[in-house]
Amino acid sequence: MNQSNIKQKSIREKHAKGELIKNILKNLAIGGVLMSGLAMPNIVKLLEFFGATQTNERRKILKAVERMKQKKLVRIYEKNSRKVIEITELGKKKVLSYDLENIKITRPKKWDGCWRIIIFDIPEKNKKARRALNFKLKNMEFFPLQKSVFVCPFECDDEVEFVAEFFGVKRHIRKILAKKIENDEFLKNFYNL
Repeated sequence: MNQSNIKQKSIREKHAKGELIKNILKNLAIGGVLMSGLAMPNIVKLLEFFGATQTNERRKILKAVERMKQKKLVRIYEKNSRKVIEITELGKKKVLSYDLENIKITRPKKWDGCWRIIIFDIPEKNKKARRALNFKLKNMEFFPLQKSVFVCPFECDDEVEFVAEFFGVKRHIRKILAKKIENDEFLKNFYNL
C-alpha cells in the first residue's frame, strides 16, 4: 500500500474522535519512520501529508503525536541530529486493528463452485480469542456450519490468515477446499449462488 492510495482528510477537516491518530499511525505504518529536524514543528513529511500549513494545524498534529507517544504507539528519538518518529509494535497492532474493522471477503463475478471450510480447535485458555474469531468470521459473512466450522464460497485465504494472525490463533486453524458439501442448497440460497 502506498501513500497515494490512501484518501486522507486534510487537517482542516473535522476528524472524528481518534481519527487523526488513526490516520497518522497508518501513515507511519506505511513509511515506518519519519525523520525531521531537531525542532518538532519541522516534521515535514507528516505535516505535508495532512496539508498542515497553518500554525494551529501543525499544533494539532504535534499534540496527536505526543498523545501517541504517551500511549506507546510511537517512539521519538534522535539520530544524526534529527528527530525520528517510529511506530512501535503496539502501534502496528493498533493499525492492524483498524484494518481488521474493515476487512471483507470480495465476491467474484462468477463462483468457482468450491467451498472454503474453516475449522478450528482453539484451547480453552484462548477462549477470548476463540470468541473474537467466531464473531469476526460471522461479521465477514462466513456461514457457521457447526460450532467451530465456518464456510464461505469465495476466495478468502488472505483474509482468514490476517484474522488468525491478529488473534494469535493461526496454528489452531485448518482450511479446507471442497467441491461439494452434502445438502448445500441452504448455503447456496444464503449466498445467492
